[in-house]
This record gives sequence, structure tokens and C-alpha cells, in this order.
Amino acid sequence: MFADYLTDDFDADVFKIKHYLTSRGCLVLKGPEASTISITLAPTPVSRSKVNRLREIQPLLNRILDKISLDYDIVVENLEGPAQTDELCRNLLEIYKETRGDKNPITVGLHRHDFMLHQEDATSSKTKYKMVEFNLAAVSLAPFADGVNKYHKTVINKLDLPTKEDLQPATVQLAMGLKTGYDAYVSRYPSTRRPVVAMVYDDKSLFNYFDQQCLMNAVEDLGIPTVRLTIEEITEKTMINGKNKLIYDNVTEIAILYLRVFYDPSHYFSPKVWEARRRMELSDAVSVPNVRHQIVNTKIFQMLLAQRHILSRYTDKGNVDQLLEIFGDVLPLTLDKEGDENARKGLLHPDKFVLKPQRDGGGNNLWGNEMVDALEKMKGSPERTRFILMRVLSPPVLKNRFLRNGDEVTEILDTKSEIGLYSTYCVVDGSEVRNENAGILLRTKLSTDNEGGVAAGFSVIDSPYLV
Repeated sequence: MFADYLTDDFDADVFKIKHYLTSRGCLVLKGPEASTISITLAPTPVSRSKVNRLREIQPLLNRILDKISLDYDIVVENLEGPAQTDELCRNLLEIYKETRGDKNPITVGLHRHDFMLHQEDATSSKTKYKMVEFNLAAVSLAPFADGVNKYHKTVINKLDLPTKEDLQPATVQLAMGLKTGYDAYVSRYPSTRRPVVAMVYDDKSLFNYFDQQCLMNAVEDLGIPTVRLTIEEITEKTMINGKNKLIYDNVTEIAILYLRVFYDPSHYFSPKVWEARRRMELSDAVSVPNVRHQIVNTKIFQMLLAQRHILSRYTDKGNVDQLLEIFGDVLPLTLDKEGDENARKGLLHPDKFVLKPQRDGGGNNLWGNEMVDALEKMKGSPERTRFILMRVLSPPVLKNRFLRNGDEVTEILDTKSEIGLYSTYCVVDGSEVRNENAGILLRTKLSTDNEGGVAAGFSVIDSPYLV
């Protein structure tokens, strides 16, 4: 569809593309310097009917994830194994036990669930979307998805193709999700001073600074005051007052804690940080995500929900059948006969599986020989329960070109893509008040790359051209 366009000489256009992306806030920080994000030069054709199918199941998936996060026995039983050797899981589980998972009557989720097209048979053109992972914690890149979608519309206009469908503006929709939680908090806890939405971030890693700030700007546009707080500031300068409100710097009441941190062990660089995380969860402030949502964001719950008897606890048979159709093969590595057999599959067929830890962000998975070495090393060790084994997906390969770092136009490349659907979720006193789709992110990488992740340097931002 875009073959002729991709063979053009883009040297003269790089300047215009860079400035267009800059005008949309599509920037990343690398040290003290800002550069435009890496993108595809053309959008990627995507089936509208298949995407609409994914849109239909997002509310159901959000509801089920919330339900399993409240299932105390299931959470404790399945996380206690990994918690033996994983400090992050262990400490999150302790907070979960203390609050029994449901301390706060207000729950807010900004989610993005990622999928990839899969060809079951290399000789067939039939494809269907399979789940890559849930994302309930530190969901990112919405402003970049919006900006690149707008840029690709200019490409479509230039080629005189049918107009690119207007996608939901993800940034505004995520801001509306935060506003729903904020309004619920203000209604429940009237105050003479307006509380704030606090975004907690890692000032040691500012790659996504503009991505974060664009979302905070959208929240401000809705009339809600915001503040950015570092991990140190949320640790050292917050306290719970006599009314159980979380107060920053002795003055500012925090209604919503939008967490762009706390998903990686490096964020908990001292016991005081864990004390702060516990304090946040025990206060009336609404953490996004809360501890129970962060717990079910781990890969072990993706594995659990891919099992019919577990999934059936939270929805009816019709929904179970629909969801199992999109869930990939996710295998446990428990210290029993089943786990040993699954590990043997990975050792015998390293090209067909990937080893995934209970971590977020690109670059954490183990493939091929690295996976084999890890499985052999962990034989009989509780450490193995920290991982799951997932069957590798086989997406179709499409042609595209990348503009990397705002200055390097690649040759025409073989690429594969992963689609993420944003959504917002809010429950107040057990009643669902918001559960809506909130835009699309498409990330594209070389067909030969295993890992994904924009910040990790593997993927670039793309957008879907729905056909």
C-alpha cells in the first residue's frame, strides 16, 4: 500500500518531520538533550474488524483483572512461591496482606493491554491477535501515539488515500480516567483546599519526561491541579494526617497518585521507599495503580487467567471462550511434575518459547541460548517460580522505514508490530463508574528483533491504518 511512498528520497523531509513531531510534544530526553522519538515513516495497515474485536473485550478484561486482584486466597496462594526469591513480589504481597487488597473504596486504572498478530501456520495467511501482556502499571506513550497518528494522517493526505480514521485521543482519555477518580475523591472527602493529582516519577531516568508531562498537561486542562514528585520527595516529604489524608510538604493534600515508578526493584533504593509505598496504600489517596492491580500485572496472573478453571471463577462460559481465544500459551514453571515438563519443552525447543520474569519494561525476557542457560541453572530451585514460559508468536512481516532519533532514515526494512489498546477503569464503593477504551498504540520493530520496548531502544512508534 505504501511501497512507492517508502522508496522516495526522504532527506529533504526529515527537517519537516522533526519539527512536526516537536510541535506535538513527541520528544524524549537522552541526558541533557531532547530529540524527537523514533517513528515509522508510514502507518501500518491493520484489520479494522480485528481491532474492533479487541476493543470489545477490553472492558471485560479490565473487570476480570479487578476481580482476581480482590480474590485474596488466589493472590496469596500464587504469589507466595515467587515471593520466596523475589523481593519486589514479597514486599508487595506483604502490603496486600495488610490491606487485604481492598482498603480504598476508590479504584482507578489506566491500562494498556498489548497484542500481536499470530500465524499458526506459516503456509496460511490466516492470522489472529494473541495477547502479549497486561499493562496496569506505569502505562506510557499515549501522547506519542497521538502525535504519530496525526503525523501519519498527513502522509495519507499526501498520497490521496482514503482518510485515516480518527482514533480516540489516548492522552485526553487517560486524563479523563484520572478525573473520574479525582471527582470521586473530592465528592467523598470535601476540603477547603483543592487536592492535587501527583505524578510520581524517577528523576534518574527522564527518557519519558515529555510523555509524562503531556498527560499532566491534559489533566490540568480539565481544571485539576497537578504536581510532579520524585521518589525522594514522595518518600521524605509526605505524611498521613489525623484524617488519613496523604499530605505533601505539610500543606498539599494528594487525591490521586499517578505512579510512573515502583514497578522495578531499582526504584526501592532504601527501606524508606517501601515505607512510603505502604503509607500511600494505607492513606485515602488513590494510587494508580494500587498494590493489588500491580500484583496482578505480574506475568503469573497472565498465566493463571489463561487457564479455563481459573478464568471461570470471574466470568461466564461465553466470555471465557472469547478470552481463551486471544490468550497465548503461557506455561508455569512450578517445582512439580508440570513445571518440570514445561521447562523440558523450553530446553528442547528454545526457538518456540520465551522466558519471562515478573517484570515490566523491555529487555527483561530471555530467549534462545540465554533461556536454555537460565532454565538449566534454575533446575530444582525456587527461583524458577519467578518466571513463566510463553510460546513465541509469529506475526506477519511488513515493509516500512524508520526515522530514528530524528535524523537517521533507514532503508526499507522487514518489520513486525505489536498493538496496545489503552483503557480507563474506575470503581467506587464496588460499583463500576468507568470502563472505557482510550485509544491505540502501535509499536513496530525489526522482524528479527525479539525484545520490544521503545525506551529500551527496540521498537519505534507507529500508528494503525485501519482497513
